[in-house]
Amino acid sequence: MASSPLHYLLPLLLICSNPLQQPTSASPSFHLNFAGEDNRHVPVMRHRRSKIFHPSTGLCVMRSTIADPLNLGPCSKSDSWQYTPQQFLMITGTYFCLEPVGLGDPVRLAIICESRWAFASESESEGGTTTHLTTELADGRKVCLDADADGTLVANSCNQGLKLGVDSQWFKLVTTVNNSQG
Repeated sequence: MASSPLHYLLPLLLICSNPLQQPTSASPSFHLNFAGEDNRHVPVMRHRRSKIFHPSTGLCVMRSTIADPLNLGPCSKSDSWQYTPQQFLMITGTYFCLEPVGLGDPVRLAIICESRWAFASESESEGGTTTHLTTELADGRKVCLDADADGTLVANSCNQGLKLGVDSQWFKLVTTVNNSQG
């Protein structure tokens, strides 16, 4: 059996695969819970989470392992993503970023971020917008994030003429708010 090109990174990946704690906009307050205490006054904290949403399927980008391609799945089980000032798409609290391998190949997670992603929007006649996530391969070819028929994310040539209806290359970064008690 041929070894994976990532086999030498496995120890590092195992160390880095646990999410790091990220500060939230609502800092938790220190609160001791004593027996019989009424907890109704404990504030509710709102944690903002960004998901990469695929409008035509209603699903979000999901990962299983770093070695596997990314897929579409239920947004409730999707990781939170951040779009950095350097234009990297990273899983929040990790070092994992979205990287294309080649034209027509599945996109993967990597710990060395080289792909700068851009949100390319075009207005439609009905007043909505279509948004593609675009980047360049190492050879300079422009590609778009795409979902194939089984929901695997791939890097394909960007579709032209976006007025064809629902497009497998439409993605949006949407923010959700999860409530939890502190």
